[in-house]
Amino acid sequence: MFFIVENKTSIHILIQRSWEYLQFILLLFLHFTGLQTNNKDKQIMCKQTSTSTEQHDELKKIKNSVTNQKWVLSKRPNGNFNPDTDAKLISESIFLLECEEDEVVVETQMLSVDAFIRTMLDEEAYHGSVVLGNTIPAIGYGKVIHAGPSSGYKVGNIVQGMVGSQTHAKIKASNGFLMRKINFPFVPDSASLGLMGLTTGITAYAGVFYCLQKPKKGETVVVTAAAGAVGSIACQLAKSTGARVIGVAGGSKKGAYLLDELNIDGSVDYKHSEKSVPAQLDELCPNGVDFVYDNVGGPILDDLLNKINRNGRIVVCGAVSQYSDGAVNRGLVRGPSNYLRLAERGATMSGFNVMQYGPRLIFAIFGMFWMYLRGKVIMKEHIELGIEYFPSALNKLFTGGHMGKLLVKVNKTNIK
Repeated sequence: MFFIVENKTSIHILIQRSWEYLQFILLLFLHFTGLQTNNKDKQIMCKQTSTSTEQHDELKKIKNSVTNQKWVLSKRPNGNFNPDTDAKLISESIFLLECEEDEVVVETQMLSVDAFIRTMLDEEAYHGSVVLGNTIPAIGYGKVIHAGPSSGYKVGNIVQGMVGSQTHAKIKASNGFLMRKINFPFVPDSASLGLMGLTTGITAYAGVFYCLQKPKKGETVVVTAAAGAVGSIACQLAKSTGARVIGVAGGSKKGAYLLDELNIDGSVDYKHSEKSVPAQLDELCPNGVDFVYDNVGGPILDDLLNKINRNGRIVVCGAVSQYSDGAVNRGLVRGPSNYLRLAERGATMSGFNVMQYGPRLIFAIFGMFWMYLRGKVIMKEHIELGIEYFPSALNKLFTGGHMGKLLVKVNKTNIK
């Protein structure tokens, strides 16, 4: 379904929803930086069933209940996340009549599979650690099927937020981890988690345009994990500046995607059986590299440091090569051994978190929307069908089994 702006009232609503989105971002910032208490399953604050002494009350409860299937953390990953042993799918009943006045129950429709989820599964984590037995976190959207009188929502509202990897989420509206979903004109519903999503498109936008001096026309830009959700958008945004863009990805299919669909200028295959990454960089970037958007870290970042030009810029968005085995939270991250190239060449390397640009994100949202309308960016989606596939989708994020934005459609029949 598409939402079309037809008049000034619709534009006003769009701006209002964007402001709500910005407020939601700030609340997430408080949560992820530990400034709010991370209680067990805070977003699902649900009183479980209590035995009633009267049969009609018990029957009334059953009639007004939903069965929730949710993935909980059963075991902390020992290195790479194992979907078969580290997560467990359990069922529980949510009794609507026992909801508090400011609680809502959301029927989840779509979930975003993001790298930050893996970092939260370790005992200590930058984004906050998931307690064993708690629901594995995920950002998603769905339909309100029950709303308390003081929740601020109505049954039928489509909302978005930290709903968790589950079919139904019981959320205390006063916690602030929920907002009405924004539907931009001409953009598919799922774009709120991908192209227009905080953890994907808006992250790419902030990294390319806000973190350091943006790429210039004629400069050479290299983007790592270029076939992924953030990387593919970063490639296109960099290309829009007139820069020459090279993407790093693994395998010939991803290389073809970068060249044929994203129309960038070159592709480095880090899985190539004959040519090393440095050798491919020498061929594709004979005059060095001016701007790097790094999502990977590790040895590839070292190779790029060797190629950085004078006054070059390196934006550190993430280090997916360090996430999958838990190294990032155990003090075992492999740092760049070639960092002295920064001093030798007067280059700059700066990291960022999208939430650090809170006041500017409203401009990023509309900037991305304008890019989309002009045909400057597209978002490829890889959608897994069914809540049962969420852990395997999370694992796929780190094994390279997808291209573009990785999503899980929770109920195969509940959305278009």
